[in-house]
Amino acid sequence: MQVIRANPSGFCPGVRAAINLARQALGREGRVYSWGPLVHNESVVAALARAGVRPIADLSEAEVTGALIIRAHGVGPADIKAAVARGFRIYDGTCPRVKKVQRLAQELLAAGENVFLVGEKEHPEVRGILAWAGGPVTVINSVKEVEELPAVPARVALVAQTTVTLAHVQAIAAALRQRGAEVTLYDTLCFATTERQAAARELARQVDVMIVVGSHQSANTRRLVEVCQAEGVPTYLVNSAGELRPEWLAGKDSVGVTAGASAPEEIIEEVCGRMSEEYRAEQKLAEGVEKVESQEAPATEATNQPDAQNTEQSPADETATTKTGESVEDLYAKSFLSLQEGQVVTGKVVRVDNDGVLVDVAYKSEGVIPPAELSDKPYASPEEVVQLGQEVKVVVVKVDAEGNNLILSKRRADQEEAWEELKRHYENGEPVEGQVLEVVKGGLIVFVGLRAFMPASQVGLRYEADLSHYVGQTLKAKIIEIEPQRRRVILSHRTVLEAERAAKREALWAELEEGQVRHGRVTKLTDFGAFVDLGGAEGLVHISELSWSRVRHPSEVVHEGDEVDVKVLRLDRERGRISLGLKQVKPDPWTEIRQSFPVGTVHEGVVTNILNFGAFVKLADGIEGLVHISQLAPRHVGHPSEVVQIGQRVKVKVLDINEDKRRISLSIKQVPPELQPLAPAEEHPAPEAAAAEPSADADTDEKIE
Repeated sequence: MQVIRANPSGFCPGVRAAINLARQALGREGRVYSWGPLVHNESVVAALARAGVRPIADLSEAEVTGALIIRAHGVGPADIKAAVARGFRIYDGTCPRVKKVQRLAQELLAAGENVFLVGEKEHPEVRGILAWAGGPVTVINSVKEVEELPAVPARVALVAQTTVTLAHVQAIAAALRQRGAEVTLYDTLCFATTERQAAARELARQVDVMIVVGSHQSANTRRLVEVCQAEGVPTYLVNSAGELRPEWLAGKDSVGVTAGASAPEEIIEEVCGRMSEEYRAEQKLAEGVEKVESQEAPATEATNQPDAQNTEQSPADETATTKTGESVEDLYAKSFLSLQEGQVVTGKVVRVDNDGVLVDVAYKSEGVIPPAELSDKPYASPEEVVQLGQEVKVVVVKVDAEGNNLILSKRRADQEEAWEELKRHYENGEPVEGQVLEVVKGGLIVFVGLRAFMPASQVGLRYEADLSHYVGQTLKAKIIEIEPQRRRVILSHRTVLEAERAAKREALWAELEEGQVRHGRVTKLTDFGAFVDLGGAEGLVHISELSWSRVRHPSEVVHEGDEVDVKVLRLDRERGRISLGLKQVKPDPWTEIRQSFPVGTVHEGVVTNILNFGAFVKLADGIEGLVHISQLAPRHVGHPSEVVQIGQRVKVKVLDINEDKRRISLSIKQVPPELQPLAPAEEHPAPEAAAAEPSADADTDEKIE
């Protein structure tokens, strides 16, 4: 078995700097305190405490003043001022990246911006940033929280806790934009954290199982777990080598190891070493199996033979077996469950807070579900997952004989149930429903009882570069790939859409007939027409069938997303083509042309096009007539542009009407000049194709232009 360690992993520069600062303070000061645990790692905090660094949650806990170390998460300016006033000597270990966020939030508020902060409200780093900001900052940690906001300002300045993932921040930014906000996203993520997450993600794609070393209380460690799980690989979080389970590694060829920013090097090395030892022991055991099995049969036979010496009991044994009653201690011990790691039990939730969930499983002590073991689905507070008094199934992660350290996992129990359900759906070819949690490289993470992957190519019927709008949506998908060994599930929403579309298409074609008027939605515009979805199949409205008027581009008549009524003109069932008409559902203005524009009458119109031989004038929707160059003015005209311009309003006289050819001849020169309107030309933009054609004697450069 190959053990591969991610690079980087373990102490980040900020944590390393804080610990070095603590060592400096210990060498100079008599009493040394840290404001809260210096790092989120129990073993490191315990080692520092043994060396003389005492963590305090409040200044009043210090009997005498001394050196006070500000941890990497930072604290507010009022707290530092109070500490100095009480005589503490400050050693500031605030991470430089955190200081940047503190200053940025302060500056943005001073500039009048609406500041939103992505992060956990009760996290020390977030509390410190809020204190430095000195004004109202909205803290959000999920797309759901954005959707539940009563109102969103028009402009939002978005900053983030340094340890959150970029995908998480982008999803929240997209949700704010969907609410109508103009979002300015500031880069506040820790480079070391981002680099660590990227290295863990890359390693997770190459191995059979991932081990994350770090504290259950560390936010950045929990995110490493989420990053690895998003790749579909079994992932386990351990605080020490003692929490490793042999069954996690059984049958695995490769194991990846990464560590949180607060995990010390010696613990990481111990975990890697223990896995290597477990593998060697497993190999030795496998080599000796045949020998052991060959010796078992005789040994068993021997034990079945009567032995006079063995039938005699010692006085101690005799005393134990002849007891008529049991002690209170024995009865008390028997009243509790006998738990083993990996066992699934049911318990009752007796406490819920941000540090974890306490569950009574009828053991010597209540068990703790750490935040990272509560759910695969992101949540803002534990109350979203469990409620006080609720019965829950949990997996025993860690248990000791004394009953003092019982760690449970609801997440793993949920995964086991979900896995069985997903296998049933896969075998039966049934779709599943899941909520989109986040956008990752190459697709989406969808929660279907556990985290599953949906490639970008399997999201919609057409490829979409930006998938952020799917975050928070519930999609129906089919399981197209399932790997029991790696607990990997691949989903396809496109397969479901294609099946639904095929059913709709079949039903639509069964009832389609030429001459029908159908309702549809414009899905796509091209130079030659518009495609309309009729609810299962698309038809084409050719540009010539869009309007009774001349149309240079379909966008002059319709836009993508428009709801329209269209007439079915032709059906080609063999080729699956539907020809539609939009103008046919509107009155044809040429049916009453002579009543509307009698020969000899004068009407006002707009010049729509100019050619060498004359100008076209629009009299009404669908009615355009030609003013020949000879009818533009009483004088000789070299080019129509000498007299009229596109968009100009003019009075014209109707000279002739040809209904068969849909032509109407007009004249401007036969209308008295004093009747011509003086209003300026209307804006009537036209594409290059509609510009005046160059005359025959125009030079070559003008023609090329």
